[in-house]
Amino acid sequence: MIEQDYHKDTTRISKSGLDLIAKSPAHYWQKYLNPNREPDSPTPALVIGAATHMATLEPAIYHTAYATAPVVDRRTKDGKQAFADFELANEGKTILTAEQGALVESISNAVRLHPTAGRLINPDDGAAEIPVLWIDQDTGAPCKCRPDFANTRLNALIDLKTTDDASPAAFARSVYNYRYHVQAAMYSDAWEQANNLPAPAFIFIAVEKTPPFAVAIYVLDDAAINLGRATYKENLKTYMSCRELNHWPAYSENIEPLSLPSYAK
Repeated sequence: MIEQDYHKDTTRISKSGLDLIAKSPAHYWQKYLNPNREPDSPTPALVIGAATHMATLEPAIYHTAYATAPVVDRRTKDGKQAFADFELANEGKTILTAEQGALVESISNAVRLHPTAGRLINPDDGAAEIPVLWIDQDTGAPCKCRPDFANTRLNALIDLKTTDDASPAAFARSVYNYRYHVQAAMYSDAWEQANNLPAPAFIFIAVEKTPPFAVAIYVLDDAAINLGRATYKENLKTYMSCRELNHWPAYSENIEPLSLPSYAK
């Protein structure tokens, strides 16, 4: 499946779609189903994230998709010409600034040179960005996902996360806040069902976005996976109900009681 086709397919729901369902079905409808929605424009953070994933997980094709701009003085005639020549030579590629290119290279090198992380994403042992399409057996929901890297030798799915803090306590908070446990359960179930294989391990490679670009590797315990599974199944039930009724509500229409969060007390 071509990447553009994967992202345009709104007949199936992904983990990112379930994140919006969890916020409210109206948010999901606005992003994916509203016929008058504005096309998304990638933010600099998303551009760097996508470049980092490709440089790390698919280094053989990275330079066919991205190019780092030269450092030239574009106020001068020679600088303008040099930059014009660069753009012509890299037509169709995503252009990174020199600073962005250096950051992508630093993060990618930190992961690929790490003694354990580098082995987990060895291209000889698997492949990156393989689309998985399946029907959830409990809800009948048509789903899709694309694991960052499937290590078929180890029967493991590898997920690369860039983060401000890869320490255990901080990354555990990221897992909960960004629902990575939902992703781990959903992707593992998908891979098992679609490939008729034993449930794969789901391994996170967390790498910090600033020097020293520290790397940590984590697997979630059974309690986290079970919570993630229960959560994504409940989100799928909501999604299927909204699809059947063609009704995508936002927040409650009632007056609801509200307490301050625990950290504010």
